[in-house]
Amino acid sequence: MDQYTKILLTIITVCVVVVTLIIVGSAIIHDHDDEHDGEYHEYMEHIIERLESIEERLD
Repeated sequence: MDQYTKILLTIITVCVVVVTLIIVGSAIIHDHDDEHDGEYHEYMEHIIERLESIEERLD
């Protein structure tokens, strides 16, 4: 193998590894966000209910 082929193979390998890491990281982050979406919405509903009750008391 000549020098050009070795460099080209190294560049391709690095690109494949970087793309794989990005895809895996994105999948992990996406799954992590999905797990907490329900908790977030429940918490926001609780906050809205509390604000509404405070508003009623002020009226």
